[in-house]
Amino acid sequence: MAKILLVEDDSNLREIYGARLEAEGYEILTANDGEEALAIAVKEKPNLIITDVMMPKISGFDMLDILRTTPETKDVKVIVMTALSQDDDRKRGTDLGVDQYIVKSQVTLDDVVTIVKEALGDAPQSAPVSNAPASDDAQQAQASDSPEDVEDFVANSPLMNGTPPAPSTDSQPQEPPKEQ
Repeated sequence: MAKILLVEDDSNLREIYGARLEAEGYEILTANDGEEALAIAVKEKPNLIITDVMMPKISGFDMLDILRTTPETKDVKVIVMTALSQDDDRKRGTDLGVDQYIVKSQVTLDDVVTIVKEALGDAPQSAPVSNAPASDDAQQAQASDSPEDVEDFVANSPLMNGTPPAPSTDSQPQEPPKEQ
């Protein structure tokens, strides 16, 4: 099976994604930052690199730029998986030659596995994953697939580091009931 280099400075995320991809049969290599990832990529020649952007030492974008200009790694498939969802960030990733750009808050673990399989040619192609930002309707439809599961995962996730999820901007704040 394919070899995947997972580059993520958050150890909890690295562990969760790594364990899930290993369960799918992939060989997983990990790196804490872009600098470590570059050394591993040249030595191990992974089939795919999944990288965060905001990391210490060398960012994911800078790492991608170096990968694309290094003969040993210029053809490695790269998925950027980040919290950055702005159009400028997506464009920068595309300009640097990223194969897929996904926003962490907009995908589930199952989505990531599907995207990885498609990138590696291990799964039949489904609807293409777009680099364009999802519309509000598309995001709402995705979120409504299993809201209880998503809410439970987020509420119980060690990834939250004690930070509560941001309140939804779609609903109005509720006032406490008035005493009579």
